[in-house]
Amino acid sequence: MRAGAEVYREVAERCSAYDKRERKSCFCNVAEGEKSCLNCRHFAEDEHCRLDLYDPIVKEL
Repeated sequence: MRAGAEVYREVAERCSAYDKRERKSCFCNVAEGEKSCLNCRHFAEDEHCRLDLYDPIVKEL
């Protein structure tokens, strides 16, 4: 899936299931408090949405 940071942010903004994951040390390119797939609890380490919501949302962008 590996999209750019902007696409992950736009998808998270439109996702009704977005659930922010609190990380003590995050080396991802996401500003504090910003919605992004990269800091969602449903986004797996191998960069896919466990709820299969990414593809339907990104098709609407």
